[in-house]
Amino acid sequence: MPTVLLFALALLACSKPDLASPADEPVATEESGGLASQMLAEVNALRETGCRCGTRWMPPAPALSWNTQLANAARRHAGDMQRNDFFNHRGSDGSDMAQRIEEAGYQWQTIAENIAWGHPDVASVVQAWKESPGHCENMMNSQYSEMGAARAGAYWVQDLGRR
Repeated sequence: MPTVLLFALALLACSKPDLASPADEPVATEESGGLASQMLAEVNALRETGCRCGTRWMPPAPALSWNTQLANAARRHAGDMQRNDFFNHRGSDGSDMAQRIEEAGYQWQTIAENIAWGHPDVASVVQAWKESPGHCENMMNSQYSEMGAARAGAYWVQDLGRR
């Protein structure tokens, strides 16, 4: 059975500020606005040099590649959180990240998920995840080789995995 690496993500980047989010804003993915290339560039820049995640030094790690199945799972969850106005790793239908990722067709060995709310762009959400030890460790973990991400309004989801 696959091993799930999931950190307790009740940290600053997972807190939902008291801001309004337009309910009709479309979900942004790799097809819209270069989210994939921007997020890959930001995350891979961290992975290339290594970084400190809280008190833990994370050494350089191989670059991630974009995976559409992981992006589809992220899109599903970001859209769900936006439509149903909640902020949690568990979906409104009770799904967890493993169920969403498997439903998207990704056959995984290990996976992780980062979520965030209220960040205006890729650079700011990646910076917030970098400043949150658990999220940072997810992005820097050399076990992951692929990533997908999506944004729906103010909701961000990043799924990482390895097949």
